Amino acid sequence: MDTLANSLWQFLINPTVAYLLLMTGVWAVVLAVSIPGTGLPEGVAVIALALAAVGLTQLPVNLAGLGLIVLALVLFVVEFRVMAHGALLAGGTIVLVVGSLLLFRVENGAEAALSWVTVFAVAGTSTALFAFLIYKGLAVQRLPVSQDPNRVVGTQGVARTDVNGAGAGTVYAGGELWSASAEDKIPAGSPVVIVARDGLKVKVAKAGKSS
Repeated sequence: MDTLANSLWQFLINPTVAYLLLMTGVWAVVLAVSIPGTGLPEGVAVIALALAAVGLTQLPVNLAGLGLIVLALVLFVVEFRVMAHGALLAGGTIVLVVGSLLLFRVENGAEAALSWVTVFAVAGTSTALFAFLIYKGLAVQRLPVSQDPNRVVGTQGVARTDVNGAGAGTVYAGGELWSASAEDKIPAGSPVVIVARDGLKVKVAKAGKSS
């Protein structure tokens, strides 16, 4: 049992393992913010960051490198929010590489350095994943609006109450009740057509009559 515990300890304090656990936890946090409510990213974040903390507390961590990694993830998230055409994404990639290379400092002649392969693999994967999220975000923005409230204009309906210019009347059109006004008084029960919309209010006219 002691041998197993010691092997696990040695595994967790390996610089590469601690770094990968840190990045996994950070990515899980980002996914938890982007896709809330599933519970899976949150759970992965807690476990990965807790295990990363075990190793990082035993390793010569350079706070400047750790700060640069956090800054890189902030740049990635801001890029996703504001769609800066890749400028922040490129900057975040450079900062992530530099921060990763500086994450562990030299102490007493011993160096807990990350390999270039690991650093560039993680930076490349992070950049690719954020680029994918940005691409998906732009694709969603280009989709047509699923519910356009202006589509009610031109719809025919029925006056539920008397409608006049004061805007105190109510009409039923497009499957909804609307507060309505009209240039001429329209008695309750009359067929109407919506000619304009202003917020939650519509302007109507008697069916067959334009306004």
